[in-house]
Amino acid sequence: MKSRARRCLLICLLCLTLSNLSYGENKFRERKATDDDLGYPEIDEDALLNTQCPRKLELRWQTEVTSSVYATPLIADINSDGKLDIVVPSFVHYLDVLEGADGDKMPGWPAFHQSNVHASPLLFDIDKDGVREIALATYNGEVLFFRVSGFLMSDKLEVPRRKVHKNWHVGLNPDPVDRSHPDVHDEQLVQEATEMKSSNTQTSATTTTPNVTVSMSKEFHGEASNVSSQEDQKKPENNQTEAGVKPTSELHNSSMDVRANTSAANDTTAGSTKNFNENVTTNGVDQSKISEVKNETVIKLNTSTDNSSETLGTSGNSSTTETGTSSGRRLLEDDGSKESDNKDNSEGVHMATVENDGALEADADSSFDLLRDNDELGDEYSYDYDDYVNESMWGDEEWVEGQHENSEDYVNIDAHILCTPVIADIDKDGVQEMVLAVSYFFDPEYYDNPEHLKELGGIDIKKYIASSVVVFNLETKQVKWVKELDLSTDTANFRAYIYSSPTVVDLDGDGYLDILVGTSFGLFYAMDHRGNIREKFPLEMAEIQGAVVAADINDDGKIELVTTDSHGNVAAWTTQGVEIWEAHLKSLVPQGPSIGDVDGDGHTDVVVPTTSGNIYVLSGKDGSIVRPYPYRTHGRVMNQVLLVDLNKRGEKKKGLTIVTTSFDGYLYLIDGPTSCTDVVDIGETSYSMVLADNVDGGDDLDLIVSTMNGNVFCFSTPSPHHPLKAWRSTDQGRNNKANRYEREGVFVTHSTRGFRDEEGKNFWAEIEIVDKYRYPSGSQAPYNVTTTLLVPGNYQGDRRIKQSQIFDRPGKYRIKLPTVGVRTTGTVMVEMVDKNGLHFSDEFSLTFHMYYYKLLKWLLVLPMLGMFGLLVILRPQEAVPLPSFSRNTDL
Repeated sequence: MKSRARRCLLICLLCLTLSNLSYGENKFRERKATDDDLGYPEIDEDALLNTQCPRKLELRWQTEVTSSVYATPLIADINSDGKLDIVVPSFVHYLDVLEGADGDKMPGWPAFHQSNVHASPLLFDIDKDGVREIALATYNGEVLFFRVSGFLMSDKLEVPRRKVHKNWHVGLNPDPVDRSHPDVHDEQLVQEATEMKSSNTQTSATTTTPNVTVSMSKEFHGEASNVSSQEDQKKPENNQTEAGVKPTSELHNSSMDVRANTSAANDTTAGSTKNFNENVTTNGVDQSKISEVKNETVIKLNTSTDNSSETLGTSGNSSTTETGTSSGRRLLEDDGSKESDNKDNSEGVHMATVENDGALEADADSSFDLLRDNDELGDEYSYDYDDYVNESMWGDEEWVEGQHENSEDYVNIDAHILCTPVIADIDKDGVQEMVLAVSYFFDPEYYDNPEHLKELGGIDIKKYIASSVVVFNLETKQVKWVKELDLSTDTANFRAYIYSSPTVVDLDGDGYLDILVGTSFGLFYAMDHRGNIREKFPLEMAEIQGAVVAADINDDGKIELVTTDSHGNVAAWTTQGVEIWEAHLKSLVPQGPSIGDVDGDGHTDVVVPTTSGNIYVLSGKDGSIVRPYPYRTHGRVMNQVLLVDLNKRGEKKKGLTIVTTSFDGYLYLIDGPTSCTDVVDIGETSYSMVLADNVDGGDDLDLIVSTMNGNVFCFSTPSPHHPLKAWRSTDQGRNNKANRYEREGVFVTHSTRGFRDEEGKNFWAEIEIVDKYRYPSGSQAPYNVTTTLLVPGNYQGDRRIKQSQIFDRPGKYRIKLPTVGVRTTGTVMVEMVDKNGLHFSDEFSLTFHMYYYKLLKWLLVLPMLGMFGLLVILRPQEAVPLPSFSRNTDL
């Protein structure tokens, strides 16, 4: 009885432990975005407008562009004239450029293109002429380049379609990923996965066909798969989900090399929805019987790492019958041993022997004494040749070619770009690459046309949604590599789109840039510069719509990664994929967070917008909510929030101001420490981020707001301008989403950035490195500073004059740059990368030898003007009749 009681106690403790472990692994998926179901509070306009903390914004100008503005504009000096411009990507067909001083459209703009735009514009010199063109990623999978004059260049990047098997989806569960054990705590996902599992279990109970088990690695490298047979399906382990699969003889992913090894008349194939590491197990039964019944698929996201090539191998097991012969070795035996073996094998089993008619010499014969004594033979010699030889092995020895792929069995899915790409040299080869997160699908509106749908051969276009990361070499304009990620259908709970821009940052300090991207399939990927998935990735959440943020959020001097999802989960991870903290905000997070010290307490905060209208400020140390937040607006907040210092001259208030728009039609300016708010009624909704810089040429900071009605507003603030306050695009540099002012950055000093003309052989540019990190993290040195001079015009030398320097402490530095010997303009770009790989930049424009030619012009014009003036002065003062040659002298 005591032993039975102990056994029951142990079982209870084990069950309790397993339940606790299971609960601990179900974070993020067990939660729901409950706040999104609530209504928005009624707007008290009087209370909003009668604020206690007015910011005194003034409307400087307002301009209407050609269509709605969905993506965030870009502030830049595109023609090197020393004046800032606003590049506005209209949602449909047009790209506008506005002059920052008054909002007028620049000559030659808007420029027309044939697609829609979900991405912000970028600047890059694609033709190496010293002038940066405007790069625009379009909805139809192309990256276009526009000259500063508005001319659409013939150079462009075309993302290739993704090739998948036509029947990849046959028999698959709509959501083939196990979401019952996510990497975050989310009750909603676990509940949905449990319901799906129970329904699939009931379905599988009615079938007698063996199951197919697919194990998918979280590393997602697309590695080789091991296949073996089993009688019963293994029970799902952590990170597994069940989905019905109907195997077909040709079902496999387009990116996989399928190899089939058949035995005992067994032909089995397997398919996958992703490029994961797959281990497929199936019984050795006739494939035609398997294809008649839907089987159960268990997809496991495990944590092994493998960078082998993408292959999927299948094989079946054939049972072999062992003979009942003795295990003695019968080679090189003497007559005595033969006689003894004949007695032992009286049933007449044929023995394999070696005969030698001639006698061996004494020395040679003695060398076989050990082998003749069976008692002294090792176990490795104790086997019978006949036990391992089957005559069926020696059948048809002719080799057979593998089945060739039929192009009719595959579908090429259209490529679409739904987010802004990133330009960086990710592999240290000296050539810039463009990293694009690409979504593949067939546009329903386009294929509503029967003529267009006919081109696809009658397929169901809703069955093909995929995503990949595509890297272009910007020198050759060719695809460098493609990493295929997710694959799903349109009816799945999580679909394989990518709405968030990729983030590039050096995670391990090797100098190569890693690529971070979250997908709406609910997976967070981290891959190296070659596309190999890093260990412990991808991490599983709900649908990820916002970009992954890489920043030092807990002030330890190291990079952390912050992700958000559609269930309101916010998680902070180390660069190795280990969770630091997580929080549940109960509302969909449409954009990535912004980073900065909001309340001025000296600690970094994480600011998160939500569709419920709440704006949360979380502590970067532990994810706790910073009071008095959240601040609730009266509509959805769909854009990334701006963090900026709006203190007036002489004011020394701590903290930052949160600037954002809401779908209630107001522009909000929320004081960081107190959450006291001032609003501006713009009467329109906006998806794009509010930008900040000195665009009108004054000395104050301006705010740029663009709306879905196609209006662009410029508001001036009483706050003085500083280069580190500027926020010219969603990213400051290529990967920085943190406030730089009074934190970290590099800028060109006021004495240098003024528009001027340079002569002589050299000129000096003064920069200042700011790093106000505190103990214990200390400074982020060393600082690798690269200065690039872009020279357009008729200059015959190198159009990109570049030099790099490493500084070990913050402060002001002077950099000597060469002066070109021709009359032209120029742009100086200053880029800094700290020890964590965070990128900061600033730039200014200038001219070369313009004043000299102006002086020469006046030297030629002034003498002519002087002579003309002299003639005017010396002209007669009184009217004198003209001389007459008439002979009549009386007249």
